[in-house]
Amino acid sequence: MKDIEQKLDQLEQDGFTLVEGALSPEETEHVRQRINYAREMGWEDGLNSDGNMWFDTLLDREPETFAPLVGHPGVRPYLEGMMGKQCQLRSLRIHINPGAYFQEWHLDFGYWDEKREAEKFRLTVPPVVMNTTFYFQDNGPGLGCLKFVKNGHRSEPLHWSPLDPPRFQAWCDAQEHVILYPKAGDCVIFLSHMPHQGAKEQDDMERSNVACHYQLTPMHDGAWYCP
Repeated sequence: MKDIEQKLDQLEQDGFTLVEGALSPEETEHVRQRINYAREMGWEDGLNSDGNMWFDTLLDREPETFAPLVGHPGVRPYLEGMMGKQCQLRSLRIHINPGAYFQEWHLDFGYWDEKREAEKFRLTVPPVVMNTTFYFQDNGPGLGCLKFVKNGHRSEPLHWSPLDPPRFQAWCDAQEHVILYPKAGDCVIFLSHMPHQGAKEQDDMERSNVACHYQLTPMHDGAWYCP
C-alpha cells in the first residue's frame, strides 16, 4: 500500500481512518446477502433498545463467508503497521439495524479503567483494542452516519468511570464531533476506546455491518521462549 506510514500517522493522530473500497463490490454484495439470510433464519442473538440487532455466531456458522474479513487484505496493512505480530482477533460481531436506529454514545473497550489497573504494577502493559467495521450499504447525509468525539482517544471522557449515563451522553453531545458517511465496501478502523455513535436518519434504510475487534497481545504464539 502506498503512503502507508502517512496513513498510520493519521490513524494514530485522529484515532480512526476511513478505508474506501476495502471490499470489492462482489465481496460486499455476497456478505450483505448472507447477513440478510442470517436474519431470515432467526440467528440473531438480540435486539437492543437502540435498534441494533446483533449476531455472534456467524463466524462459526459460515466461516467461508466471514473468516475472510478477519485480517482482510483491505485493512491488513493498518493492523500489521499498528500491532505487528501481536495482533490477535478478539471478537467478530455482525449488526443489522432493521428499523429506527439511534445509538447511545459508547466505548467498545474500557481502556481507561484497564490503564489505571495496569499502572498499579511494574511490568503490566495497558491493553489496546482496535476495531475494523465493514459497511454493506451507502451511508450519507439524511441516511445514516458514524460519529466520533474528536480526539476522544486522547483523554478519558468525563463521567465515564464510574459511568453516569445521562451526564456521559450530555458530555459527548457537547463535544466537537467528526462525522463519517461510509459507503458499501468501505471500512472504518478506529481505536475501540474512542467515544462513538452510529445512527440512521431514514428508518427504512437497510443498514448492516461487520465489526472485528483486535487486541494487542504481547505474548503472542510466535514469541520465542524456552519452556
